[in-house]
Amino acid sequence: MIPFHLIFATVLALTVVSGTVATMVAVLDDTRGNKAHRRLVEALSQVALLGAGAIIALLSRSAG
Repeated sequence: MIPFHLIFATVLALTVVSGTVATMVAVLDDTRGNKAHRRLVEALSQVALLGAGAIIALLSRSAG
């Protein structure tokens, strides 16, 4: 079985990286004119949001 801290660290890293990249692309690029960049930001934002939910679920599971 995979240790909890390894799963948590992986989810945390993917969440932080996807949120950071989405923010950087949105701030540094003009997403209004480029449909591909807008889709990229939306997809990365969804990954970050899902990761945040997973982190909350993992923390609540480990506390109980």
